Amino acid sequence: MNFLALAALLATLGMYGFAYYVRRAKTAEAVGNVTAVAQAAAAYYNESDAHQPAGTKPEQAKAMRHFPAPARQTVPADPSAVKGKKYQSAIGDWSVSPWLDLQFKITQPQCYTYNFESAGAGAAATCTVTANGDLDGDGILSTYRMTVAPDDKLEAVPSQNLEKVDPEE
Repeated sequence: MNFLALAALLATLGMYGFAYYVRRAKTAEAVGNVTAVAQAAAAYYNESDAHQPAGTKPEQAKAMRHFPAPARQTVPADPSAVKGKKYQSAIGDWSVSPWLDLQFKITQPQCYTYNFESAGAGAAATCTVTANGDLDGDGILSTYRMTVAPDDKLEAVPSQNLEKVDPEE
């Protein structure tokens, strides 16, 4: 009898540990992808003055630096596509701006919807990368968000803090 009680206790702990491991693996996807997109956006901003007309002075070119245009829709477009399950995106999902401009795509099944918002130019430019997922299908979203903005030298820098809202909901 004691053996069965001990076996049940160990099985319960094992299931809890496995569920925790699975949740952590899913959140690693969001953290990695949000960080990668933020770094790509910073590089895009820092290199965008190279696309200015010939003869533009360096100070003027830096004042025109910008991020790619905002995404018209999230990937996937329907948030319920990742509600408690994974979504296999198509190559066409990533072949539009801003994803194409940032050279970003996800080829593996994903647990989150991804969005990119941007506005402004020069010192007033900002962008935000967001990942939202409903990992267990209960209607509560797990959100990861990172902003990118230029510093006083007009060099874009991703935020040091990754905003996490209900990270392992």
